[in-house]
Amino acid sequence: MKNRRITTFTFTAFATAFLAAPASAQESITVATYGGEWGAALQACIIDPFTEATGITVTPEPGVSAVTLSKLLQQKDAPVLDAVWMDGGVSEQAAAQGIVAPIDPEKLPGVAGMLEEGVYKDDEGNIFAVSTGYYSLGLVYNTDQVETAPKSWKDLWNGEYAGAVTFPSPSNAMGVPFLAELAKVEGTPLSEVDPVLDNIKELQVAAYFDTAGAGTNLFQSGEVVAGAHYASSAYAMRDQKLPIAFVVPEEGAIGGDIRLHLVANTPRMEAAEKFVDFAIGKEPAACMAERIYVGPATKDVELSDDAKQRMPWGEGGSVKSLSLPNWNEINDNRATVIEKFNRTVAAR
Repeated sequence: MKNRRITTFTFTAFATAFLAAPASAQESITVATYGGEWGAALQACIIDPFTEATGITVTPEPGVSAVTLSKLLQQKDAPVLDAVWMDGGVSEQAAAQGIVAPIDPEKLPGVAGMLEEGVYKDDEGNIFAVSTGYYSLGLVYNTDQVETAPKSWKDLWNGEYAGAVTFPSPSNAMGVPFLAELAKVEGTPLSEVDPVLDNIKELQVAAYFDTAGAGTNLFQSGEVVAGAHYASSAYAMRDQKLPIAFVVPEEGAIGGDIRLHLVANTPRMEAAEKFVDFAIGKEPAACMAERIYVGPATKDVELSDDAKQRMPWGEGGSVKSLSLPNWNEINDNRATVIEKFNRTVAAR
């Protein structure tokens, strides 16, 4: 979500703790992960070091969050998956349908070392997910072709960018949250999104993108010069010596995160709990931040100067600097918003 410097960690502390109680050679779990660079980072920073430390084999099952949710529903009574990564929004849906298990802080002591924002609880106070890193959507522009750098989401309507603007479509994980952010800027609830869509109809968009890679291609080809795009993608283009800059909007970059869950009814719960506890430790969090520049949800993670400058909340910021979506509001209105967008905006 890049050409990057990779930092190697020994994970000595974790190995010492876990190897004190070695696992059976046959013990293994299956974990739903992501594809592409995200999946590669999870493998290098969490999965491989966990197996090395514990002897527990992890079989990754890459896929997008919506597909993972469908698998959990299909496997509800006899799950094949033991732990799953899913994005915000889908995470709440899984919790509401009872297909993820509560996380017990007494069994996962690493929870105590997490930021409050990275621990997700249901209405009864049960933890249903923990974050393993934040990403963000902010303003990205071509420094060679744009004279006036955007500072606010409203600046996308600047005539200088006309016909060369992009932002994620509603099918992208940040598409509906982006529309929700525009609604918040306009002071209207997402359930009354029509004024936002009317404004977008006046915005001369070159193209919408369904995936982060497609958004990057639009900037690389020169088809767009400004838009809403991922911080990590902007930093990747900058590493490729492209004239691209990332700006945290004055309203705050829109934050999202990758969350880890325990699967309800898994017969391998103890091993899955060990995996989740390992994943939220400081060294895995630092590795993820250095490799793909996600903001740690674990406290007191030491980062290089390079990584600090590439955090999703901007240099000197924190998770509190992000504009975090109200996923329950988004889920309640998602279908209606997508239908209206497709009918009134995308069809034009």
